[in-house]
Formats: sequence, structure tokens, C-alpha cells
Amino acid sequence: MLDTVFSILIGLGSFVAVLSLVVFVHEYGHYRVAKSLKVAIEKFSIGFGPQLFARTAKDGVLWRIGALPLGGYVKFAGDLDESSFGSQEITEEAKAKNYYYAKPVWVRALVSAAGPFANFVFAILVFSMFFMGFGETFQKPYITEIKANSAASQSQLQVGDLILAVNGEEMRSERDLRRTILTAGGQELMLKVKRRDAEINIPVVPKIMQIETPFGDMESQGLLGVGLGGPGTALVHVKYNPVQAIGRSFEKSSEIISTQVKFIGALFRGAMSAGHLSGPLGIAQAAGKVANGSLNNMPDTATAFDKLGNLALALIELAAFLSIAVGFMNLLPMPILDGGHLVFYAIEAIRGKPVSENIQLISYKVGFACLMMLFVFATFQDLDRFGLFNGVKAIAN
Repeated sequence: MLDTVFSILIGLGSFVAVLSLVVFVHEYGHYRVAKSLKVAIEKFSIGFGPQLFARTAKDGVLWRIGALPLGGYVKFAGDLDESSFGSQEITEEAKAKNYYYAKPVWVRALVSAAGPFANFVFAILVFSMFFMGFGETFQKPYITEIKANSAASQSQLQVGDLILAVNGEEMRSERDLRRTILTAGGQELMLKVKRRDAEINIPVVPKIMQIETPFGDMESQGLLGVGLGGPGTALVHVKYNPVQAIGRSFEKSSEIISTQVKFIGALFRGAMSAGHLSGPLGIAQAAGKVANGSLNNMPDTATAFDKLGNLALALIELAAFLSIAVGFMNLLPMPILDGGHLVFYAIEAIRGKPVSENIQLISYKVGFACLMMLFVFATFQDLDRFGLFNGVKAIAN
């Protein structure tokens, strides 16, 4: 019982720590660029809702922590609310006071883009440090089994084949291959395969199948139907110098973004089920698994300091992955997000004047409604993943 309670507490604490770190990085990007461009700032908040902690800095900025750790914001002086959305009359007084909405459009665009940019920079720095410090170990994607009635069994693939590339994209590891196949259900792929001393191209169409996810639920996704492994030489450990580590971190970040783009496409094509979406509860579950896994995998002889260090490394790596996701999502052209702001600023730059306040207000409301619907839907999927609706499903069936 105590172990279960401890595990839950570790998971919740890890979730708050990871999400707060990612939110801080995002908002600090906005804050730092705004500060450098002499935009007056009123408030910097991590979390929403009731105030748990607050301190006013010498420059007059209120730094606060809210009770709901599900986001954050930077409120600029003169803005009507925390969204920095909409237009107001630009007066000489507003310009003199360095209000955000009175700044040139290029300044506002840079401030908006700074949040997602900070998320990407943070992830690249973290990945670079991990690659420099630990290198990278991966298993080459040798085929050790071809399952019956699978996409692989209906192709020319054979046991012993080494998959080198898919549609021209290099497959360095099993993870690369699984990541690529995951979103490719129903689409023809061209596999470049090494068979003995020859390299051949083999077309294959991954099937859309129901499989069990790491969270224990069944979801639809692309499946090739092969077992992967290989000889002892298939396990490779690569060390990186600083320059190589930075380059590899850029590659890894682009892989994560590419997977997100393909995931959205697969959802619309019906190649993946919506259950793969995760809301705050899903992120909390993932953080709990990572945190408890990092502690449980330590030897019994490990000291408390060793365990704490391993936990911190695991959570920082998770934060880097989540940071990429947050940065990418915020660049989507939805009015309430940074990407939506950038779209309106681009239109303003082309027209020479802002989009009308009514259009901005309507688009903001629509964007907010869409975001809330996505939030509710993702939370519903999280609850379903936890088995909350199993009783209802049993009655329905």
C-alpha cells in the first residue's frame, strides 16, 4: 500500500516538475525577447488559478506561481488580458510606455515566436548534453521473424534482412523503423534492404492493426508484422564529440517533429486511432512511468543521491521530448496559440494595418473553443485509457 502511494506521489511530483519546466522555458523565451526589445512586462506566471507564490522584482515584474500547473503566461503592460490578443488604439502614450500592442509588427512577431523557439533550443541543448555525456546505443533493424498474415509476409522481405532505409530515410535503429511504421498504415513504403552482400528495394504496405500500447490499452496503428533483433554486432554504441552531438540533437528534434506531423496526417486518414492522443492525465501517466522506472532500475546498492540523480536525468530527457511537442503545437496556426498570432502579424505586415478587432475576437473565440474541445477529448481518452469507462462498455456490450 505504501509503495503504491509513494509511486503515485512520485508520478504526480514528476508531472508537475516536468510540465512546469517546459512551461517556464516557453514563457521565458517570450519574456527574454520582450525584455531585450524594451517591451513593458507586467506579470510572469507559471500555472493558472489561485496564487501560491508571488514576488515583485526590482523592474516591477510580478513573478507568480498558480495552483493549476497546466500552463503559464507573460502579461505585457497595457494588455487587456493575458492572451495579448486583439487590437487597441495605438496612442503616443502607449508608445512612450512601451506597451506591447503599440510596438512595430516585427517586434510582436519576434516575441510571439520566441516561446516555441526557446522550447526547441532547450530540447537541442538537453539532447546535446546527453549525446556528449552518454553517447547513443541502438539496435540495428535486422528482421528475425516474419509473422503470418502480416504485411511483411505478403512482401518479399526475408528473415535476416537488414532494413537500411524507408522511402529514402535512413533507418539507423529499431526505434527509427517502429516510429516510421507507426504512422504509415495503409500507405505503400519502399524499403531499402541489405540481404547478404546485395542491396534491394522492396515495396510493402503496413497494415492498420489493433495493438497494445505501453499504457496497456488497444489502439490502431501501422504494423509491419516482423520481429526485430539481430546478431551481437547489431547492437551499436556511438560516441559523439561536441559538434557531432549538436548535429545529432538537431536530427533527433526534427525526427520528433516529423513524427508529430505524420501522426496528425495518420489521424485524419484513419490510420491511427484517436486514443493515441494524450492530455494532462496522459502526460502525468508517462511522467510517472519514467520516474518510477528510473528508480526501480537502479541497483539495491545505489545511494539516495544516485537514485535522485538518475531520476533527474530521466525527467530532464522527458522534458526535452515534451518541449519539442509544446513548441510544435504552439506554432500551429490556431488564433489562441503563438502560431495564430504570427499569422495575424503576417497579414498586418502585408496589409500595412492590423486585422479588424471583430475578426480577431471571433477567431480567438473559435480557436479557444477548438482548443478546449481538444483538451476535453484528450482528457476523455486519458480516462478511457485508465479504464474508467470499462463498466459502461461492459453494459453496452
